[in-house]
Amino acid sequence: MKELTINISRDFNKYLGGREKKIADFSGEAFREKYLDEGFDAYDRITIELDGVLGYPWDFLDEVFGTMARRHGPEKVRDKIKLVSLHSDHVVERILYIVEHSKKE
Repeated sequence: MKELTINISRDFNKYLGGREKKIADFSGEAFREKYLDEGFDAYDRITIELDGVLGYPWDFLDEVFGTMARRHGPEKVRDKIKLVSLHSDHVVERILYIVEHSKKE
């Protein structure tokens, strides 16, 4: 099984921007393009470590996880992406809410 682990704070940034690259550095769009657009099909499992970030803007989360759910379907996103957080259960809950409420395009 081919796996990828991403620690957002270490591998991307601990200060996250909003939805689009044109509006903010370290945006959800930049994260999704860098790690998930190609990685989603290339890996069997993607583990995303969420701790160490100073807040998660809703727009960032929707751009990353909502877009993936709209493209691939919520079930496939839930099956492929493992969310890990020792300190931020509410972030995991927000992400799962976004995935569940994003309908496939």
